[in-house]
Amino acid sequence: MPQLAYILSLPRSGSTVLSALLDKRQGVVSPPESSFPQVLGVISPQDRADPLWMAALYMEATFVPTPLSLEEAAACMNGTSDDILIALGRAIAGKLGRDPSAIQAVVWKTPRTVGIHAGPLSTSGRFIILRRNPHNVFESQFRVGFGENNRNPYRFALFRESYEHAFSKIPAERCININYDDLPGAVSRILTFLSMQDCGPWLNGISSLELAAQTCYWMNEVTSEFRNRDPEKRARLSPRQVRSLERAMLVCRGFRPFMGPLRHHYDWVSMKRIFQLALNHHRPTHYHGP
Repeated sequence: MPQLAYILSLPRSGSTVLSALLDKRQGVVSPPESSFPQVLGVISPQDRADPLWMAALYMEATFVPTPLSLEEAAACMNGTSDDILIALGRAIAGKLGRDPSAIQAVVWKTPRTVGIHAGPLSTSGRFIILRRNPHNVFESQFRVGFGENNRNPYRFALFRESYEHAFSKIPAERCININYDDLPGAVSRILTFLSMQDCGPWLNGISSLELAAQTCYWMNEVTSEFRNRDPEKRARLSPRQVRSLERAMLVCRGFRPFMGPLRHHYDWVSMKRIFQLALNHHRPTHYHGP
């Protein structure tokens, strides 16, 4: 059976870049970014008995276009969580012109509900924790609409600590820590961690990220040749912003052990939205809420 793995990171830390780099390597498939591995940890046995409902949850938990139809996803919803996540990866590879039987690792990019551990931890999966210079992550909040709330240094620092608290719950023997500045060289370390040899790039088919880039313009950069522009991006922060950020991170570091409830709150807001959207596609008779 292929190795199952998860990319975890603070948003805007380069997880899409890492996903694209891994997905280029022969034998690896990285499905579109999704919270579906976490969904699997909160659903009931009744949910699992309804493949169309499971497929609807997968579709709404996936944040960029997936090549699978609802019916194709439903066909993957059998067996354990490992079986389901690997079947989805193989089905995606096949739809994109790659040989499903050649898949050695299915790597899910799933940073948005990172504090809901039950689903991923219940599988045999390994964890790739990606970190980026916090100055770069903070600077990026000024370039995306959804980062508006985190432009305050203290709010950003608390947000960051909530993710670090979630990372601390992952068993050390099941994870590898990667720095964005070490890409793309760190890809070989990750493949070794996944018990794989680097056999070079795929010779046929396309990646799910290339498919998503056809409609998501912001993904065009990550599917092209990797170039680390972080030093010039950090330079956009003023000295005053840097001082404020450093002070905020120093103050908020002590709050990390108490960040579980904050991460839990935001993750469940996202999870409830996934369930509500899925109800628009399929309403199971047993549904009583997430």
